[in-house]
Amino acid sequence: MGWADTWDDIHNGGNPRWKITDSESHQTALAHFQTHVTGDPSNISVLCPLAGDDPFVYLLWKSGYSVTTIDLVPSAVDALKEQFKSEEEEDDADGWSMEETDGTVIWKHASNRATLMVGDALQKRTELDGTFDAVYDKDSFGALASTMRSAFCTRISEYTKKGAILYLECKLKPNHADVKDVGPPYSLTEEELMEDGSYG
Repeated sequence: MGWADTWDDIHNGGNPRWKITDSESHQTALAHFQTHVTGDPSNISVLCPLAGDDPFVYLLWKSGYSVTTIDLVPSAVDALKEQFKSEEEEDDADGWSMEETDGTVIWKHASNRATLMVGDALQKRTELDGTFDAVYDKDSFGALASTMRSAFCTRISEYTKKGAILYLECKLKPNHADVKDVGPPYSLTEEELMEDGSYG
């Protein structure tokens, strides 16, 4: 099952897999994030790679941060866009403009603080170099096979400012040694996250 099929299954009421939907968990994550990412949110730009339709992206935006996401699956990005829709709006497209550059569909919110990109997170995008103050990484390594992680980390390092903060969540399964190569989602240890060529 590919990523598009997986998201279709989730959105059609199938197994939620890795998704965390309760707001209390998101508020806890925001408190952790703000412990490390300090300062006025209106001055902070956050990259959220492989975000899918993670409600934490909307929570960051609602808290005053500027957010940019990159995800491969259009239906996941469409579901994320829906979270920004105010109760007063009747047209699903309200508040968003769309452009396409180098095979990437880019949705920009009218607030100028949310950009949702539909494309390959491993693709080089020089226009993003040195842009972001922080990264919210919700288990990207859980989605990426080990052979893809080095290229992913290279992109993240290119896109962030010097001294940027990386806030990362991942899964460690109880039987990690037996299943670490089985995924997605993949199981990760701290040591694996910090290997050369990864986030080390």
